[in-house]
Amino acid sequence: MRKKIRNSITTRIFVMTLFLLMLMSGITYLMIGLTMPVSYRVETDNHLEREVLQLIDRLQETTFENSSIFFDRFLMENKATLFIRLPDNTLIAPPSNVVADNGTDSNIATVKENEKIIITDSQNGALNVPIDLSDAREYGFFFEDSVEEYALLVVGEAKAVNQVISTLLQILPWIIVSIVCISLLAAFFYSNYITKPIVAISALSKKMSDMELDCQCDESRHDEIGILAHSLNEMAANLFSTLTQLKTANYSLKQDIDKERELDRQRMMFFSAVSHELKTPITALQGQLEGMLQNYGNYKDRDKYLGRSLDITKSMEHMIQEIVTISQIDTADFILNRREFDFAEQVREAVAQYIDLMEQKELDLDINIADRVIINADPKLTQKVLSNLLSNAVRYSPTREKICITLSSVEGSADFSISNTGVQISEEALPHIFEAFYRADHSRNRQTGGSGLGLYLVKRILEQHNAVFYICNFDCGVKFSFVL
Repeated sequence: MRKKIRNSITTRIFVMTLFLLMLMSGITYLMIGLTMPVSYRVETDNHLEREVLQLIDRLQETTFENSSIFFDRFLMENKATLFIRLPDNTLIAPPSNVVADNGTDSNIATVKENEKIIITDSQNGALNVPIDLSDAREYGFFFEDSVEEYALLVVGEAKAVNQVISTLLQILPWIIVSIVCISLLAAFFYSNYITKPIVAISALSKKMSDMELDCQCDESRHDEIGILAHSLNEMAANLFSTLTQLKTANYSLKQDIDKERELDRQRMMFFSAVSHELKTPITALQGQLEGMLQNYGNYKDRDKYLGRSLDITKSMEHMIQEIVTISQIDTADFILNRREFDFAEQVREAVAQYIDLMEQKELDLDINIADRVIINADPKLTQKVLSNLLSNAVRYSPTREKICITLSSVEGSADFSISNTGVQISEEALPHIFEAFYRADHSRNRQTGGSGLGLYLVKRILEQHNAVFYICNFDCGVKFSFVL
């Protein structure tokens, strides 16, 4: 029970309210029990005194023989006992035909015994209840025909006061039961009414602490509890917003970290592939130079092997230039040198550089280029894209095949495509075609003069320009397209 009281505000308020209600009810009933008889006696005595003074005023205007009418009226209207003290100090009952509650009337003789009047019947001597005159009030007066002073002794009726006290004592058990029941009901409803919103807010705050931030407190109240509910709702909303921002930032950070890790992995793979790709031509170049220096076998024909060595160095120079370009693009502070220019003119110039090679391989060239296609891009990088694509098309097209080049302007963008016939890429190799140093088959090896970085460089440049690009096979060849 103590644990429940300690852990529940509703139970604590219930117990405290019950205790206070029972205490205040008990104090109230005690005060009523103590003050009501006194108040009633005071009020009765004041009223009786006013009536006695009026009676004395009337007695002083009449004789003893004619005073019975006034005593009769007084005794009928007031609950009191009257005695007259004669000048010789003898006590007698007043002349009256009204029988008092104690059975006394004017025909009863009296005898004084120890401040109590013993009322006896003068005819048969029957003894009645003694009357205590210790609290009697004495008023002196004169009858109209008397020269000596009489005294009127008045004893207030204590029976009514005693009845009040007795009644209060009789109903005390019922009052206690009523106080307990009413206090229990009042404490129950009061404690639940007071603590209901607090308990609701406590339950909601518990849910919020468990990160259930979609719940809301009732804000219909305008008191301090309503203000607390409003503040709690605002805190939940702010917390939800902050958590959402943190989740978004955390997700973005995770993506950045994953992207950075992927870039690091790609860099490691790239430089590993670079070292592998450079190792072969360097080894070949070293072997040819050593053979020529030693005049060994066929290497005595220095002009022949010097030409081969020159071709190897040119191939290595081209590869290194592409590596440098890729490294520059992959740096964090790389910025495209964008400007507006005529992409159609650049395509025509790039095609013109490969006309001789196309004629040597007797390739058929089909060109469909718009007059002007203005784009906003980095012209140096787009030139590298065109050079690599045209170089691949010429290099890997068999003799007497066809190369088609188209360029059009579509909604402010340049739609470029180049295709060559007589050769296709295997479906297994197609997803890997843009990887660095990837060669699909024996027809795409170092003997053709390719570095293995051409399409990878094209991919990185087009990604920097946010271009859409793809490569695919068609019925009799390969097609590469991009929208820039």
